[in-house]
Amino acid sequence: MDNRDKITILLAGGRIVQHSDGSELTDEEAANLLPQELQEHTVFQKWSFQPVSNYTLRMCSEIIEMAAGFINNDGAAGVIVTCGIQCLAELAYFADLVWDLNPPIIFTSSIFNLGVPNSQTVLRLTQSVKAILSGACTGKGSLICINDVIYSPADILEVSNFNRSWVVGFSDAPLGIFKQPFDDYVSLRQPRHRSVQKLNSPVARNIPILCASLGDTDLILKALTDKRFEELDGLIVSGVGDGDLPSSWIPLLKKILRSDIPIVLTARASNGYVQANEDFEGSASQLIEAGLINGGFLSPCQARIKLAVGLAAGLRGDDLAKYINRK
Repeated sequence: MDNRDKITILLAGGRIVQHSDGSELTDEEAANLLPQELQEHTVFQKWSFQPVSNYTLRMCSEIIEMAAGFINNDGAAGVIVTCGIQCLAELAYFADLVWDLNPPIIFTSSIFNLGVPNSQTVLRLTQSVKAILSGACTGKGSLICINDVIYSPADILEVSNFNRSWVVGFSDAPLGIFKQPFDDYVSLRQPRHRSVQKLNSPVARNIPILCASLGDTDLILKALTDKRFEELDGLIVSGVGDGDLPSSWIPLLKKILRSDIPIVLTARASNGYVQANEDFEGSASQLIEAGLINGGFLSPCQARIKLAVGLAAGLRGDDLAKYINRK
């Protein structure tokens, strides 16, 4: 069958294409999911159905490479990827950092399983297809279709794990909307400038996130520096307030920095921003002066992905810091 100019729907898992008993969507069910007028525009492909908690960044890279192959080799008009909603935003954000093709890649999911009364499987897939067919998503990179709107991955925040309003948009308005659930897509604005990186090596694996909390000690960080910390590719630290950390962390972080392992400082607030306003032991200003990279508006999860991509692109030192800082 000729799949040229069709939209490839890559079923990479998630409750959106999984029954409540854990069974996967069958080929026959997939063929009849969409309204009949859209079926001729789409083709379904299956990929490993795994919980996103088992995903690695290299697996994410494989998904993106596979999606690019559908376009470069099969002539697909765009790609829609389903996956677990828990890490949907992170996977889409990873894609946005490396996706250099004009046809869009759209990620979608649902909190509720396929076939249950609250499931939005048909709606989400229909809206994703209509968004690509509109032509308004061309050249806009990686996108997320959720809650009757299209978002840029950098502009959303997960706020719930149990209801349909699992995500809120922030920073800017959605890129576009569906006026009524099954209406055509209406574009509202352009996404912010994207800096796409070409990966020169496999994506870094060992980039943990350490989050500070009230009264926190240095026990975990000390264990990290005492045992094989040279295996780290990088480290993300998430500070309180403006990005401040316990003062006892500073000598341990400096020990890591002396091994040329990059450390990115982020704020732990849901919509936080690292601000170097005050000067005290453990303050964001002193941490940045000591050599930590200012993560700015990046969430800890976004910073981890962006650092991994930057390292895989061969960026180091000031070039890596500039890439992390760039919106």
